[in-house]
Amino acid sequence: MFDIDTVKGYQLNKELAGQFEPFCNNEGKLPSFSLCLKKMPPEGFRDLVPAKTLSDYTFFEKTGQGYWVAFCGCYLCLSDDFRHADVYLAEHCRTDGTYEASNLLMQGYMYRLVTQGDFMIHSAAVMYEDDAILFCGLSGAGKSTQANLWKTYLHASVLNYDKPCIIREGEHVYAHGSPWSGKEALVRNEYQPLKAIVYVVQAKENRVRRLSSAEAFGHIFLHNYVYPFSDEIETCYIAAIKNTVDSIPVYELQCDISENAVAVLFNTLYDGKTYTQAKKEFVMKYKTKDCFLMKKIADEYIVIPRGTEAINFNASVVFNESGAFLWDLLGEYTDEATLAKKLQEKYGIDAALAQKDTKAFLKKMDDNGLVDTTEE
Repeated sequence: MFDIDTVKGYQLNKELAGQFEPFCNNEGKLPSFSLCLKKMPPEGFRDLVPAKTLSDYTFFEKTGQGYWVAFCGCYLCLSDDFRHADVYLAEHCRTDGTYEASNLLMQGYMYRLVTQGDFMIHSAAVMYEDDAILFCGLSGAGKSTQANLWKTYLHASVLNYDKPCIIREGEHVYAHGSPWSGKEALVRNEYQPLKAIVYVVQAKENRVRRLSSAEAFGHIFLHNYVYPFSDEIETCYIAAIKNTVDSIPVYELQCDISENAVAVLFNTLYDGKTYTQAKKEFVMKYKTKDCFLMKKIADEYIVIPRGTEAINFNASVVFNESGAFLWDLLGEYTDEATLAKKLQEKYGIDAALAQKDTKAFLKKMDDNGLVDTTEE
Protein backbone atom coordinates (compact mmCIF):
# COMPACT_ATOMS: atom_id res chain seq x y z
CA MET A 1 0.00 0.00 0.00
CA PHE A 2 1.28 3.46 -0.94
CA ASP A 3 0.31 6.37 1.29
CA ILE A 4 0.94 9.71 -0.45
CA ASP A 5 0.99 13.08 1.33
CA THR A 6 1.82 16.60 0.19
CA VAL A 7 2.93 19.66 2.11
CA LYS A 8 3.47 23.38 1.58
CA GLY A 9 0.58 23.67 -0.83
CA TYR A 10 2.07 21.27 -3.36
CA GLN A 11 -0.63 19.88 -5.64
CA LEU A 12 -0.14 16.28 -6.71
CA ASN A 13 0.15 16.04 -10.49
CA LYS A 14 -2.77 14.09 -12.01
CA GLU A 15 -0.45 11.81 -13.95
CA LEU A 16 1.51 10.89 -10.84
CA ALA A 17 -1.69 10.41 -8.85
CA GLY A 18 -3.01 8.05 -11.53
CA GLN A 19 0.24 6.11 -11.47
CA PHE A 20 -0.05 5.36 -7.75
CA GLU A 21 -3.82 5.35 -7.27
CA PRO A 22 -4.33 1.59 -7.91
CA PHE A 23 -1.84 0.86 -5.12
CA CYS A 24 -3.26 3.20 -2.47
CA ASN A 25 -5.33 0.48 -0.82
CA ASN A 26 -4.84 -2.72 1.15
CA GLU A 27 -5.18 -4.99 -1.87
CA GLY A 28 -2.21 -6.85 -3.32
CA LYS A 29 0.95 -8.04 -1.60
CA LEU A 30 3.36 -5.11 -1.96
CA PRO A 31 4.97 -3.90 1.29
CA SER A 32 3.64 -0.54 2.52
CA PHE A 33 5.45 2.68 1.70
CA SER A 34 4.59 6.23 2.76
CA LEU A 35 5.55 9.20 0.58
CA CYS A 36 5.62 12.93 1.12
CA LEU A 37 6.12 15.31 -1.81
CA LYS A 38 7.57 18.74 -1.03
CA LYS A 39 8.89 21.76 -2.83
CA MET A 40 12.63 22.29 -2.56
CA PRO A 41 13.56 24.57 0.37
CA PRO A 42 15.41 27.74 -0.65
CA GLU A 43 18.59 26.75 1.19
CA GLY A 44 19.00 23.56 -0.80
CA PHE A 45 21.11 20.62 0.34
CA ARG A 46 24.64 21.99 0.47
CA ASP A 47 25.76 19.83 3.38
CA LEU A 48 25.21 16.50 1.61
CA VAL A 49 28.40 14.63 0.69
CA PRO A 50 28.30 12.70 -2.62
CA ALA A 51 29.31 9.06 -2.34
CA LYS A 52 28.73 7.78 -5.88
CA THR A 53 27.05 8.77 -9.16
CA LEU A 54 25.31 6.23 -11.37
CA SER A 55 23.77 7.51 -14.60
CA ASP A 56 21.58 10.49 -13.58
CA TYR A 57 21.47 9.48 -9.91
CA THR A 58 23.79 10.78 -7.20
CA PHE A 59 23.95 8.84 -3.93
CA PHE A 60 25.11 10.62 -0.79
CA GLU A 61 26.72 9.55 2.45
CA LYS A 62 24.17 8.73 5.14
CA THR A 63 23.06 11.55 7.42
CA GLY A 64 21.10 11.65 10.66
CA GLN A 65 17.91 12.03 8.59
CA GLY A 66 18.46 8.92 6.51
CA TYR A 67 19.67 8.07 3.02
CA TRP A 68 19.75 10.67 0.23
CA VAL A 69 19.55 10.40 -3.56
CA ALA A 70 19.52 13.22 -6.15
CA PHE A 71 18.04 13.00 -9.64
CA CYS A 72 17.70 15.84 -12.18
CA GLY A 73 18.12 18.47 -9.46
CA CYS A 74 15.54 16.90 -7.12
CA TYR A 75 16.15 14.93 -3.94
CA LEU A 76 14.92 11.83 -2.15
CA CYS A 77 15.37 11.32 1.59
CA LEU A 78 14.76 7.72 2.59
CA SER A 79 14.18 6.81 6.24
CA ASP A 80 16.51 4.41 8.07
CA ASP A 81 13.95 1.60 7.94
CA PHE A 82 13.16 2.31 4.23
CA ARG A 83 9.44 2.61 4.97
CA HIS A 84 9.10 6.35 4.28
CA ALA A 85 10.40 8.74 1.65
CA ASP A 86 10.40 12.54 1.36
CA VAL A 87 10.80 13.85 -2.18
CA TYR A 88 11.93 17.44 -2.68
CA LEU A 89 10.99 18.83 -6.11
CA ALA A 90 12.81 21.74 -7.70
CA GLU A 91 11.00 24.62 -9.39
CA HIS A 92 12.41 23.67 -12.79
CA CYS A 93 10.81 20.21 -12.79
CA ARG A 94 9.22 19.23 -16.07
CA THR A 95 5.61 17.95 -16.07
CA ASP A 96 5.14 19.38 -12.56
CA GLY A 97 7.64 16.94 -11.12
CA THR A 98 5.98 13.75 -12.36
CA TYR A 99 9.08 12.42 -14.08
CA GLU A 100 11.50 13.31 -11.30
CA ALA A 101 9.27 12.18 -8.45
CA SER A 102 8.42 8.89 -10.13
CA ASN A 103 12.07 7.99 -10.71
CA LEU A 104 13.18 8.96 -7.21
CA LEU A 105 10.33 7.03 -5.61
CA MET A 106 11.20 4.00 -7.71
CA GLN A 107 14.74 4.11 -6.36
CA GLY A 108 13.46 4.43 -2.81
CA TYR A 109 10.98 1.59 -3.19
CA MET A 110 13.69 -0.75 -4.50
CA TYR A 111 15.31 -0.61 -1.06
CA ARG A 112 11.99 -1.10 0.70
CA LEU A 113 11.48 -4.29 -1.31
CA VAL A 114 15.00 -5.61 -0.79
CA THR A 115 14.79 -5.27 2.98
CA GLN A 116 11.68 -7.48 2.84
CA GLY A 117 13.47 -10.17 0.80
CA ASP A 118 11.75 -9.02 -2.41
CA PHE A 119 12.97 -7.05 -5.42
CA MET A 120 11.93 -5.19 -8.55
CA ILE A 121 13.00 -6.74 -11.85
CA HIS A 122 13.42 -5.08 -15.24
CA SER A 123 11.07 -7.20 -17.35
CA ALA A 124 7.71 -7.53 -19.06
CA ALA A 125 5.32 -9.72 -17.08
CA VAL A 126 2.38 -11.68 -18.47
CA MET A 127 -0.32 -13.68 -16.71
CA TYR A 128 -1.32 -16.90 -18.43
CA GLU A 129 -4.12 -18.85 -16.75
CA ASP A 130 -2.88 -19.24 -13.14
CA ASP A 131 0.78 -18.42 -13.81
CA ALA A 132 3.00 -15.39 -14.34
CA ILE A 133 5.99 -15.36 -16.71
CA LEU A 134 8.67 -12.65 -16.71
CA PHE A 135 10.47 -11.72 -19.94
CA CYS A 136 13.84 -10.10 -19.18
CA GLY A 137 16.80 -8.93 -21.24
CA LEU A 138 18.80 -5.98 -22.46
CA SER A 139 17.03 -2.91 -23.85
CA GLY A 140 15.78 -3.73 -27.33
CA ALA A 141 15.99 -7.50 -26.81
CA GLY A 142 12.25 -7.89 -27.28
CA LYS A 143 10.81 -8.29 -23.78
CA SER A 144 7.58 -6.43 -24.56
CA THR A 145 7.38 -8.06 -27.99
CA GLN A 146 7.41 -11.57 -26.51
CA ALA A 147 4.86 -10.51 -23.88
CA ASN A 148 2.58 -9.21 -26.63
CA LEU A 149 3.02 -12.43 -28.64
CA TRP A 150 1.69 -14.39 -25.65
CA LYS A 151 -1.15 -11.90 -25.46
CA THR A 152 -1.95 -12.41 -29.15
CA TYR A 153 -1.64 -16.18 -29.45
CA LEU A 154 -2.54 -17.43 -25.96
CA HIS A 155 -4.75 -14.57 -24.77
CA ALA A 156 -2.40 -13.92 -21.84
CA SER A 157 -2.83 -10.56 -20.12
CA VAL A 158 0.07 -8.19 -19.51
CA LEU A 159 0.71 -7.46 -15.84
CA ASN A 160 3.50 -4.91 -16.29
CA TYR A 161 5.70 -3.87 -19.21
CA ASP A 162 8.83 -2.71 -17.37
CA LYS A 163 9.18 -2.96 -13.58
CA PRO A 164 7.15 -5.75 -11.96
CA CYS A 165 8.14 -6.98 -8.50
CA ILE A 166 9.03 -10.45 -7.29
CA ILE A 167 7.33 -10.99 -3.94
CA ARG A 168 8.01 -13.96 -1.66
CA GLU A 169 5.40 -15.07 0.86
CA GLY A 170 6.54 -18.16 2.73
CA GLU A 171 7.24 -20.83 0.14
CA HIS A 172 5.27 -18.99 -2.53
CA VAL A 173 6.79 -16.60 -5.07
CA TYR A 174 4.66 -14.10 -6.99
CA ALA A 175 5.07 -11.67 -9.85
CA HIS A 176 3.37 -8.44 -8.83
CA GLY A 177 2.45 -5.25 -10.66
CA SER A 178 4.02 -1.94 -9.65
CA PRO A 179 3.43 1.79 -10.26
CA TRP A 180 6.28 1.73 -12.81
CA SER A 181 5.49 0.13 -16.15
CA GLY A 182 7.43 2.05 -18.81
CA LYS A 183 5.95 4.06 -21.65
CA GLU A 184 2.86 1.83 -21.83
CA ALA A 185 1.86 3.04 -18.34
CA LEU A 186 0.02 -0.21 -17.53
CA VAL A 187 -0.30 -0.12 -13.74
CA ARG A 188 -2.15 -3.05 -12.19
CA ASN A 189 -2.22 -3.89 -8.49
CA GLU A 190 -2.43 -7.61 -9.22
CA TYR A 191 -0.22 -10.65 -8.67
CA GLN A 192 0.09 -14.26 -9.78
CA PRO A 193 2.35 -17.22 -8.88
CA LEU A 194 5.63 -16.95 -10.77
CA LYS A 195 6.12 -19.79 -13.24
CA ALA A 196 9.44 -18.81 -14.82
CA ILE A 197 11.89 -16.02 -15.62
CA VAL A 198 12.90 -15.90 -19.29
CA TYR A 199 15.85 -13.96 -20.72
CA VAL A 200 15.17 -12.95 -24.31
CA VAL A 201 17.91 -12.99 -26.94
CA GLN A 202 17.20 -12.15 -30.58
CA ALA A 203 18.01 -15.01 -32.95
CA LYS A 204 16.99 -16.47 -36.31
CA GLU A 205 15.94 -19.79 -34.79
CA ASN A 206 13.83 -20.42 -31.68
CA ARG A 207 15.33 -22.47 -28.89
CA VAL A 208 15.19 -22.55 -25.09
CA ARG A 209 17.93 -23.35 -22.60
CA ARG A 210 17.57 -23.55 -18.85
CA LEU A 211 20.24 -21.52 -17.07
CA SER A 212 22.26 -22.85 -14.18
CA SER A 213 21.73 -21.24 -10.79
CA ALA A 214 24.99 -19.31 -11.17
CA GLU A 215 24.07 -18.05 -14.66
CA ALA A 216 20.59 -17.08 -13.50
CA PHE A 217 21.95 -15.22 -10.47
CA GLY A 218 24.43 -13.33 -12.63
CA HIS A 219 21.78 -12.25 -15.14
CA ILE A 220 19.40 -10.95 -12.47
CA PHE A 221 22.08 -9.26 -10.36
CA LEU A 222 23.73 -7.45 -13.27
CA HIS A 223 20.53 -6.31 -14.98
CA ASN A 224 18.74 -5.01 -11.87
CA TYR A 225 21.36 -3.02 -10.06
CA VAL A 226 20.55 -1.83 -6.55
CA TYR A 227 23.16 0.56 -5.15
CA PRO A 228 24.22 -0.82 -1.75
CA PHE A 229 23.77 1.98 0.76
CA SER A 230 25.14 -0.45 3.31
CA ASP A 231 26.46 -4.00 3.69
CA GLU A 232 23.00 -4.93 4.99
CA ILE A 233 21.34 -3.83 1.73
CA GLU A 234 23.81 -5.78 -0.38
CA THR A 235 23.36 -8.88 1.77
CA CYS A 236 19.56 -8.61 1.53
CA TYR A 237 19.66 -8.13 -2.25
CA ILE A 238 21.94 -11.10 -2.85
CA ALA A 239 19.77 -13.28 -0.59
CA ALA A 240 16.56 -12.21 -2.38
CA ILE A 241 17.96 -13.15 -5.79
CA LYS A 242 19.43 -16.43 -4.54
CA ASN A 243 16.14 -17.45 -2.94
CA THR A 244 14.38 -16.76 -6.24
CA VAL A 245 16.75 -18.71 -8.52
CA ASP A 246 16.72 -21.60 -6.03
CA SER A 247 12.95 -21.95 -6.40
CA ILE A 248 12.02 -20.51 -9.83
CA PRO A 249 13.46 -21.81 -13.14
CA VAL A 250 15.28 -19.25 -15.28
CA TYR A 251 15.64 -19.76 -19.04
CA GLU A 252 17.35 -18.19 -22.01
CA LEU A 253 15.02 -17.86 -24.99
CA GLN A 254 16.76 -17.36 -28.33
CA CYS A 255 13.93 -16.24 -30.56
CA ASP A 256 12.44 -14.32 -33.43
CA ILE A 257 9.08 -12.53 -33.31
CA SER A 258 6.90 -15.33 -34.65
CA GLU A 259 4.23 -17.56 -33.19
CA ASN A 260 6.81 -20.34 -33.18
CA ALA A 261 8.72 -18.48 -30.44
CA VAL A 262 5.62 -18.74 -28.26
CA ALA A 263 5.20 -22.43 -29.07
CA VAL A 264 8.82 -23.34 -28.31
CA LEU A 265 8.76 -21.63 -24.91
CA PHE A 266 5.31 -22.94 -24.02
CA ASN A 267 6.33 -26.53 -24.76
CA THR A 268 9.32 -26.10 -22.43
CA LEU A 269 7.34 -24.57 -19.55
CA TYR A 270 4.31 -26.86 -19.70
CA ASP A 271 5.01 -30.60 -19.81
CA GLY A 272 1.40 -31.71 -19.49
CA LYS A 273 0.19 -30.33 -22.81
CA THR A 274 1.56 -29.01 -26.07
CA TYR A 275 1.17 -25.53 -27.48
CA THR A 276 -1.17 -26.91 -30.14
CA GLN A 277 -3.44 -28.32 -27.45
CA ALA A 278 -3.33 -25.12 -25.41
CA LYS A 279 -3.90 -22.61 -28.17
CA LYS A 280 -7.39 -21.19 -28.16
CA GLU A 281 -9.27 -19.74 -31.07
CA PHE A 282 -11.11 -16.70 -29.76
CA VAL A 283 -14.23 -15.53 -31.53
CA MET A 284 -14.81 -11.79 -31.73
CA LYS A 285 -18.35 -10.73 -30.93
CA TYR A 286 -19.98 -7.38 -31.60
CA LYS A 287 -22.78 -5.38 -30.00
CA THR A 288 -24.20 -1.97 -30.92
CA LYS A 289 -23.36 0.70 -28.35
CA ASP A 290 -26.42 1.81 -26.36
CA CYS A 291 -25.74 5.47 -27.15
CA PHE A 292 -26.68 5.05 -30.84
CA LEU A 293 -30.04 4.64 -32.56
CA MET A 294 -30.98 3.89 -36.15
CA LYS A 295 -33.76 5.85 -37.87
CA LYS A 296 -35.31 5.23 -41.27
CA ILE A 297 -35.28 8.31 -43.52
CA ALA A 298 -36.95 7.67 -46.91
CA ASP A 299 -35.28 4.50 -48.24
CA GLU A 300 -32.17 4.70 -46.10
CA TYR A 301 -31.25 4.22 -42.46
CA ILE A 302 -29.18 6.79 -40.57
CA VAL A 303 -27.33 6.41 -37.27
CA ILE A 304 -28.20 8.99 -34.60
CA PRO A 305 -26.15 9.50 -31.41
CA ARG A 306 -27.82 10.06 -28.06
CA GLY A 307 -26.83 11.97 -24.94
CA THR A 308 -23.30 13.27 -24.50
CA GLU A 309 -22.11 11.11 -27.41
CA ALA A 310 -23.89 13.52 -29.77
CA ILE A 311 -21.41 16.26 -28.86
CA ASN A 312 -18.38 14.35 -30.13
CA PHE A 313 -19.94 12.34 -32.97
CA ASN A 314 -19.35 14.12 -36.29
CA ALA A 315 -19.88 11.31 -38.79
CA SER A 316 -22.85 10.77 -41.07
CA VAL A 317 -23.37 7.01 -41.15
CA VAL A 318 -26.01 5.64 -43.50
CA PHE A 319 -27.01 2.02 -44.17
CA ASN A 320 -29.28 0.28 -46.64
CA GLU A 321 -31.97 -2.26 -45.71
CA SER A 322 -29.56 -5.16 -45.26
CA GLY A 323 -27.38 -2.99 -43.01
CA ALA A 324 -30.44 -2.16 -40.91
CA PHE A 325 -31.20 -5.88 -40.66
CA LEU A 326 -27.71 -6.60 -39.34
CA TRP A 327 -27.96 -3.62 -36.96
CA ASP A 328 -31.07 -5.13 -35.36
CA LEU A 329 -29.19 -8.39 -34.75
CA LEU A 330 -26.55 -6.57 -32.69
CA GLY A 331 -28.79 -5.84 -29.74
CA GLU A 332 -26.69 -8.51 -28.01
CA TYR A 333 -23.17 -9.79 -28.63
CA THR A 334 -23.05 -11.72 -31.92
CA ASP A 335 -20.13 -13.05 -33.97
CA GLU A 336 -19.46 -12.40 -37.66
CA ALA A 337 -20.26 -15.94 -38.80
CA THR A 338 -23.72 -15.86 -37.19
CA LEU A 339 -24.49 -12.49 -38.76
CA ALA A 340 -23.43 -13.70 -42.21
CA LYS A 341 -25.51 -16.85 -41.95
CA LYS A 342 -28.64 -14.91 -40.96
CA LEU A 343 -28.06 -12.38 -43.76
CA GLN A 344 -27.77 -15.25 -46.25
CA GLU A 345 -31.02 -16.81 -45.02
CA LYS A 346 -32.88 -13.48 -44.99
CA TYR A 347 -32.06 -12.44 -48.56
CA GLY A 348 -31.35 -15.82 -50.22
CA ILE A 349 -27.82 -14.87 -51.32
CA ASP A 350 -24.79 -17.15 -51.55
CA ALA A 351 -22.48 -17.62 -48.55
CA ALA A 352 -19.49 -15.79 -50.06
CA LEU A 353 -21.51 -12.63 -50.75
CA ALA A 354 -23.10 -12.75 -47.29
CA GLN A 355 -19.67 -13.00 -45.67
CA LYS A 356 -18.32 -10.13 -47.79
CA ASP A 357 -21.27 -7.84 -46.99
CA THR A 358 -21.15 -8.70 -43.28
CA LYS A 359 -17.42 -7.99 -43.09
CA ALA A 360 -17.92 -4.61 -44.81
CA PHE A 361 -20.80 -3.77 -42.43
CA LEU A 362 -18.78 -4.60 -39.31
CA LYS A 363 -15.79 -2.62 -40.57
CA LYS A 364 -17.99 0.42 -41.12
CA MET A 365 -19.46 0.00 -37.63
CA ASP A 366 -16.04 -0.39 -36.02
CA ASP A 367 -14.43 2.47 -37.97
CA ASN A 368 -17.12 4.84 -36.71
CA GLY A 369 -17.03 3.64 -33.11
CA LEU A 370 -20.57 2.24 -33.14
CA VAL A 371 -19.88 -1.17 -31.57
CA ASP A 372 -18.51 -2.72 -28.42
CA THR A 373 -16.51 -5.93 -28.84
CA THR A 374 -15.64 -8.93 -26.72
CA GLU A 375 -13.72 -12.17 -27.27
CA GLU A 376 -15.01 -15.59 -26.29
